[in-house]
Amino acid sequence: MTENITRFLASIGYRHPIHPVLVHLPLGMVIGAFLFALLAVVFKKGTFANSSRHCLFLALVALPPTALLGYVDWQQRLGGASLLAIKMKFILAAVLFVLLLLSAFSGRGEKGTSAKNLAILALSLVVAAGIGYFGGELVYGGKAAGAGITKAPTAEGRGRAATAANEARDTVSQGAALFEERCAMCHAAHGTETKIGPGLKGLYRLGRLPVSGRTVSDENIRRQLKSPYKDMPAFTNFDEQQVASLIAYLETL
Repeated sequence: MTENITRFLASIGYRHPIHPVLVHLPLGMVIGAFLFALLAVVFKKGTFANSSRHCLFLALVALPPTALLGYVDWQQRLGGASLLAIKMKFILAAVLFVLLLLSAFSGRGEKGTSAKNLAILALSLVVAAGIGYFGGELVYGGKAAGAGITKAPTAEGRGRAATAANEARDTVSQGAALFEERCAMCHAAHGTETKIGPGLKGLYRLGRLPVSGRTVSDENIRRQLKSPYKDMPAFTNFDEQQVASLIAYLETL
């Protein structure tokens, strides 16, 4: 099912991760529900309490499809790899859903907002912040993989050597874009610090791959992409051109 969703979106021109498009809605509504509930308690106004309930309802409706699309991205872009940040996001999403249900039932029939309901929403806000934190762990932690890589100039009017150099730059740029899309959430390109996987700066000067200990070579990187070591997901859907561009980029780090 997840592959069919991704294939359909690609057929209409959408090739980016799906989950980030919706994730701001439930998390934003949780923030709104808490803030309006707080205003209702402070100013004793029912209109604020009503706004809080409306935000709460939208958060409850938006959370399940957002989690589903997160699962789709996890399967299609990370191969279902068992990553702590992914596990924590799903656990916290389930906790958040339960808290929102509790808030909805505890506030049913109330004209204002009780201290109990405000406390539940405050805890929901903390959980939502936790979801955002682990989402950030997947995306950030190192410089953008494409930093310093520029688009190759046109080869018109140049000799074969210049054409070859331009093609090489294009290949590296393609590899940088692929790394940013599929690898950067786990590996830093411009550092050796560990994000989810090891940083890859200076990879071809290390002599051995950081986790598997295999000799650093084009062939072993191809092998690790297809048959990964330990928790790394398999990227069997990469074609040879993608693999070659990714290797060309890794050689520049």
